[in-house]
Amino acid sequence: MTAPADKLTWVYVDCVCDLFHAGHIAFFEKARALGDRLVVGLHADEVVATYKPAPILSFAERLVMVANCRLVDRVVPEPVPLHCTPEHLDAVGADFACHGDDMDDSQLAYWYGALLETGRFRSVSYTPGISSREIISRVVGRYRAGTLREQP
Repeated sequence: MTAPADKLTWVYVDCVCDLFHAGHIAFFEKARALGDRLVVGLHADEVVATYKPAPILSFAERLVMVANCRLVDRVVPEPVPLHCTPEHLDAVGADFACHGDDMDDSQLAYWYGALLETGRFRSVSYTPGISSREIISRVVGRYRAGTLREQP
C-alpha cells in the first residue's frame, strides 16, 4: 500500500537546544529539507544532566525559543524520551527521526538503535564550530580575560 500523494512527510528531531544558536538553525534547515514538516522534541533538564552538563536554560525557556523558530512546524509540549523509538515517532506523527552525523556507529546504535533497525532514521551534516558548549567556553574566556563587563 502506498501513501496518498497529498500525505505530508513529517521529520522528527530530538534535541536539547540549550543557548539556541546558528548550529541549531542549520540543523533544523537540513532536517526539514528531508520532508515537508518538522516536529521537535526537547529533552528534560534532569535527563540531559545524566549524560552531559545540565542545560543553562530551563526546559520552558528552550521550549519557547524552539516553538518560535519559523522552521519548526510543531514542538512536543512535554519532555521526550531519551531514546527515540518507532512508537514515539508514531505518537508524534513523524515518519522518521533525524540527527547530525557527529556520532560513530556505536553511539548511533545506542541512541537510535530501534529506528536504525526499522529504517526510520536519517542523518544530516553536523555544523562544526558552534555549539552550546562552545558558546559557554567563549563566555568563560571573555569573563576570565576581563572583557565581559556588567552593564552599569
